[in-house]
Amino acid sequence: MKNKELWPFLFCLFTLLLNWPFLDIFSLSLPYYLFGVWGLLIVAVGYFVRKEDRKSQGRV
Repeated sequence: MKNKELWPFLFCLFTLLLNWPFLDIFSLSLPYYLFGVWGLLIVAVGYFVRKEDRKSQGRV
């Protein structure tokens, strides 16, 4: 997946994960689910930003 495709994909994925059906499925453990998805978003963005930074510096 190219970098231009990555950011809209992550946006759509995490928008989907924070949408009604998933929030309704995890309604009993909603705070844990929200913190888990939020943490996963932070880790995913950090990973891809770090990977892109290494690629731009020539350290693959």
